[in-house]
Amino acid sequence: MVGVLVLCWLLPLMLIACCMLYVVSAMLSRQIEKAVTGSMDKAVEISEIHLADILTASRNASYMTNIKDSYKAYQRYGSERELYSGVTFFLDQQYKYDVSMSCCMVFFLESPDRLFYYTYNNYGENNRRNSDRRVDFFRKNVQEEVLRMGETLDTDTRLLFSQGHLYMVRNLMDSYFKPYAMMVIELNPRDIFGSLESVWGMEQYQVYVDGMPIMEQKLGIEVDLDDGRYDRMMANSAYDGGEGLTYKVIQWEKQELVLAVKVNNTGLMDDLYMLRYAFFLVFVFMIPLVAIVFWFFHAKVSQPVRGLVKASKKIMGGEYGYQNDSEVNSREFAYLNRTFNAMSLELKYQFERIYKEELELKDAQILALQSQINPHFLNNTLEIINWEARMNGDDKVSSMIEALGTMLGATMNREQRRFVTLSEELSYVDAYLHIISRRFGSRFKVYREIDKSLLHLEVPILIIQPIVENAVEHGVEAHREGMVAIRIYADWDKMVIEVKNNGRMEIKDKEKVDFLLSGGKQDSKAGHVSLGIQNVNRRIRIIYGSECGLTIQSDEENCTVSRIVVKMQHDSNKSQ
Repeated sequence: MVGVLVLCWLLPLMLIACCMLYVVSAMLSRQIEKAVTGSMDKAVEISEIHLADILTASRNASYMTNIKDSYKAYQRYGSERELYSGVTFFLDQQYKYDVSMSCCMVFFLESPDRLFYYTYNNYGENNRRNSDRRVDFFRKNVQEEVLRMGETLDTDTRLLFSQGHLYMVRNLMDSYFKPYAMMVIELNPRDIFGSLESVWGMEQYQVYVDGMPIMEQKLGIEVDLDDGRYDRMMANSAYDGGEGLTYKVIQWEKQELVLAVKVNNTGLMDDLYMLRYAFFLVFVFMIPLVAIVFWFFHAKVSQPVRGLVKASKKIMGGEYGYQNDSEVNSREFAYLNRTFNAMSLELKYQFERIYKEELELKDAQILALQSQINPHFLNNTLEIINWEARMNGDDKVSSMIEALGTMLGATMNREQRRFVTLSEELSYVDAYLHIISRRFGSRFKVYREIDKSLLHLEVPILIIQPIVENAVEHGVEAHREGMVAIRIYADWDKMVIEVKNNGRMEIKDKEKVDFLLSGGKQDSKAGHVSLGIQNVNRRIRIIYGSECGLTIQSDEENCTVSRIVVKMQHDSNKSQ
């Protein structure tokens, strides 16, 4: 019955509803995006034309020689009246009737405060008073910033947004390409970017110059350009109210402009009402079916499964052999109950048998341990031998026994410590090197360069001695002479431990080292030194992560350098 209901009624209805929702939503989304981005492209194109016209008009001041000639005449005859007349006449001719510009100002670098001239667009008496105020505001608050910009501007043209005003700034150059004056045009953003109001569904728009908004209103939606999805509509995550954002990035001269429009596309969303109504009817007809299916599964499945879960928890609690006696009215669950009860009895029997075997095995292990050498007894024996050597005046043997006792104490690690101070770790290294130096005599040299300020820091126990042992085995044993250099220093938040020997790594040695440090599995014939360096690398990576560990490489002198990198700070609980 469940199969028929699901396959013949529930599943087809759900598939039809989902397909309808998907198709209609996709069509509406494409239609909205096409309408918004298409109108956005046209609006941005118009704004680019306005900017290009203003840029061309500003360049006329350089291409036409009126201002330059008037300034040359002023330098020759010193008549400020003639300079004023020539400059203002040119500015009135070129910029007075352009509504995209509030005012156009020219000041000469010789005397920016005194030789300052301007014009404003011809929009009536009220606009003239506003333009005078704008010029005064510029001279008091912005002119110094423009002069600093001009020092690095060269022949470029830049947009500057300062204290709520948008300016276009450029240098006027003489014949030797040296700036003699600056032209500043205060722009009217609403006239330049007013075409953004024609974007489909426009609610608000904003323009960003080098990441700074220049319009008074705020969109309420942040423009994120990191994903690089320019010229694409981005809807809200919940799509409530149909609000969205479209924006486009344009390159103007050497600056980046972002034109963003907040749109409200609720109009087309009305077409979804019919689909929602149909989906609601489907949902209403599904309620009786859901109720029937729920009752069926509750009576036929949920209750029997609840009984099995209860019985499983009893077994997990230690009641092995527990029997599930809950009533069921299904042949399948009756079979599961019988199987479960039989499995529970078998589990009880097997557990009791394994428990007895474990007891016997523990007894055998205790007998085996009793036959082994007691490490404490071995330590006491070494102390007796050391005392006898001292009594006989054999200081060399005594010192070697003491070094061996130090190494034995480190390897036994009775207190089960994971971390020791660097000074204690180096004492194990010194004990090992003392024994080796007695063996090779003057043919073996040891050099140390250790930052004493690091000696109190903690490091994992027995990470340096295996590396030193590896250096002796591969750098000294082969030639029966050589040297080992130990260098320890800090590198930011990490401690670097370098062990250098004069042994040369062959290709096969390099391959073996790479295999060991990459985590390759060694066979039973691998030497304890090889296993030691692999163990050191694994422990360091487990404790500090993949950024730390052991590397073994050849340096420029063909010597072998083993480098251990650990963090200088770690959880204080690690040392417990």
